[in-house]
Amino acid sequence: MPDTGPAPAVEAPSALASPLTLILEEERSGRHELEEALFLSFTADFGFFEEIALGVTQATGARVTVVGDVTVTRNDPRSVRRAGRSYLAGLAYVGGPVFHPKLMVLAGPEHATIALGSGNTTLAGWQANAELWTVLRVGGDRSPAAVADLSAWLHDLPEKARFSAGVPQALRRVAKLLDRLHRDRAPVNRHVRIVHSLHSPIIDQLPRGPVDELAVFAPFHDPHAHALRQLVNRFRPNRLTLAYQPGLTDLHGPSVAELVREHGGRIISDNEKRYRHGKLVEWAKGGERWALTGSPNLSAAALLLPQGRGGNCELGLIVPRSTTLLPEGSEEPATQLRAAPALPRPRADGGPLLLGAVRMADGLEVSLARPLTYATRLDLSAAAAPPETWEPVGDVPPGEAIVTVTAPADAGSRVRLVAFDDAGVPSFGNTVFVVDADRVLRRVVPGQSRVPATRPPDLFEDPRLAERFLGDLETLRTALSPAPAAATATGRVPGADAKTRVPDDEGGWESYLDECAGRIGHPLVRFALGVPLPSGTDTPFQDLLTVTWDERFADDVEAALDEDGTEEVAAEQDAEASGTAANAPSLPDLRRAEQQVRRRYRRWVERLVALAPRLDPPERMLVVRLTLWTVAAGAWPPSDTSWLHLLSASLRALVGRDLPDRIEPQVGSLASVALTVLRSHAPRYEVTSETLAFNEASAAVGHLLPAANPTYVAEYASLLEEAFGPTVHPESVLAVAADVVQDDPLDDAVSALAEKGRDAHRHGKLLLHVTGRFNNPGLVALEAVGAAEDAPLIGAWASNGADSSPWALVVWRRPDLIVVDARRPVPLWRHHRLAGLVGPRALAAQRGFESAVSVPHGPRNRPFDLARKVLAELGLSGPHPPVCGR
Repeated sequence: MPDTGPAPAVEAPSALASPLTLILEEERSGRHELEEALFLSFTADFGFFEEIALGVTQATGARVTVVGDVTVTRNDPRSVRRAGRSYLAGLAYVGGPVFHPKLMVLAGPEHATIALGSGNTTLAGWQANAELWTVLRVGGDRSPAAVADLSAWLHDLPEKARFSAGVPQALRRVAKLLDRLHRDRAPVNRHVRIVHSLHSPIIDQLPRGPVDELAVFAPFHDPHAHALRQLVNRFRPNRLTLAYQPGLTDLHGPSVAELVREHGGRIISDNEKRYRHGKLVEWAKGGERWALTGSPNLSAAALLLPQGRGGNCELGLIVPRSTTLLPEGSEEPATQLRAAPALPRPRADGGPLLLGAVRMADGLEVSLARPLTYATRLDLSAAAAPPETWEPVGDVPPGEAIVTVTAPADAGSRVRLVAFDDAGVPSFGNTVFVVDADRVLRRVVPGQSRVPATRPPDLFEDPRLAERFLGDLETLRTALSPAPAAATATGRVPGADAKTRVPDDEGGWESYLDECAGRIGHPLVRFALGVPLPSGTDTPFQDLLTVTWDERFADDVEAALDEDGTEEVAAEQDAEASGTAANAPSLPDLRRAEQQVRRRYRRWVERLVALAPRLDPPERMLVVRLTLWTVAAGAWPPSDTSWLHLLSASLRALVGRDLPDRIEPQVGSLASVALTVLRSHAPRYEVTSETLAFNEASAAVGHLLPAANPTYVAEYASLLEEAFGPTVHPESVLAVAADVVQDDPLDDAVSALAEKGRDAHRHGKLLLHVTGRFNNPGLVALEAVGAAEDAPLIGAWASNGADSSPWALVVWRRPDLIVVDARRPVPLWRHHRLAGLVGPRALAAQRGFESAVSVPHGPRNRPFDLARKVLAELGLSGPHPPVCGR
């Protein structure tokens, strides 16, 4: 819809693509000041709405409510991810008739946009079908007079229909907003009128004839054309025109043909392939033309009966027209319509119907559309569980319309009723989604323009931006309330002060993430949490919460249909998909920057790491990842490894009791990647400062590593390969994580000996074997034992791998060191006792046993009792090395 200045207060019925056009118009205006977005429909496809419209609607700042009729609204649980969590997915029940209005209201404190038409909140209703929509706009100093009637209808509606929890309140909130907007403005377009079935039949709200012309079209008629006949009798037209789509319009051909013949009318055959779902009653008199559009079909339930007495809940609008809305087509004889076959009609569902489920302090409150005469069982499928996974949580006795069960359930969990026949065969009712009443009231993206939008690569384009970000990070603590002691960091992080309390419940966590995003922006929080950055930067954080059965990360903020057809939309989506790589972040390159710039980034990381213990979990994760990126970008010259200690410190700051369980996979994966980088620079055998940095970090975060997930590891390691090589391949990272978790000194010893160029392998749990040609195999075996000296008991051979001398066996069981030296035909047995800080590794470094106390046991050519005992503990009957083919 082009921007041609102030829109008229009433835009007459037209082939508007869908309400989405109006939502996009609102979002692109940049105001982001709406408070309420209400969608009423007969059939409501929540999955479609989430995919196409939810993100952009929330971007306007509005709370979102979508309501459909309980008897027909059926949703695929796999496509519905956010119902009850970030918007209110509601249901309505009006008894035997149906809840049939099609209405969208976007309302804020200064303006409102209202679309009233014929399209359901489905793909068909918003794109595939030919629909009719009328738009009312409140703003400036004008408000259409019909807004007052619409507001009254919204106020009264909860008294005439049953709704799931939260919907009546939403209807009245919207009504009050419209009341306030309308009261403060001059009413215009007084000739535009709302009609509805709430208190009286719609036909009684239409003018009486005679009229010059009556033209009608609707996709549904009643079986014997009762509504059409009464409509004709009321208007008494001089000319009658009826349009229909052969094979698509549901009518009783003989009855309609006879009525048209009686009044000398004409029949128009609309042969357009697109299904025409718009409803039209149009009349002309004295040179003026009027049209009734909206939800009513040409049926008795729509036009002839009030709600509560067999009539549907219907909503329509009467507007003046300068031209006809009747579809073009070819005129055909009534005899052809008489032969039109009847279309199959769906049968009403008489099974158990749930109206809704809402979280309460003591469990779930579940409401039924109608009380049942038989007992049923209530089943629950948790939000994070696969949709086909159900468990019984309670029974619903007959005659009850509202029941409470004590089963806990996160928002978005699925609930259904199960009935059993006499043979015990189950039948399943509809599925509803658990609503968290507090969460669906949140306005997800208010004040979006003030939320930082800095992306990770931006921080490396200009050191001033990076330093400004750091300054913001240093001052953000003043805006956060301290947590109780139970939520503070652990004592392992010196100097950590009180943290913001991280909520345990799902809704609190999402709100907490939005607070983090308000401080540092959605892109950087996504970066910290290991979520690939979409092209948009403000996707609500509900999209970041994965479930076990779906690994997608959806971004629907910019999804739209606009006026495009299916082909155009598909082409745009393909183009967006092909541009994903172009929008993906790339690793910055500081190696070509001036020395002054590189020094500034090194100081920047030092300050980030010093600040980390005082930050909340997402920001601490961000510090670790930014440290990795800065190192990989080349801020430090190759000869300078001081960054290892900074990375180690950032990892140690990562831990704390405030780390929520829900992000364990991300935290464990990030820690695994960072530890792997540290491991690749830390010698295993020699104890260097780099080794100590790795050991300290490993001890701090080792308990997080079992939660590491390959998908998150791959994300955190992405773009680091150029700097760190195959070390950061996901397989290597997970292998290092497994080594740390298992904490096996012998495995570490094999790796440490490999670093020294030794060919070493294990024999069982307690023995190492080093093969090669050695002048002094005793020192080589001592070196091997020293590599695993933390083990309670360890033995190591050094030999040439064949059954010949020389060879040696060294066994270490603190404080005893037993050496079997077979450089001569008869092996010599020695016993040394080590005290203080001296261990096998220190002896190996001294290249001898001189500093070890020797313990005599008689002749050295015979084993002594302690030696026999220790060999037995190793599972050895003798000291000779095995013959290995390695």
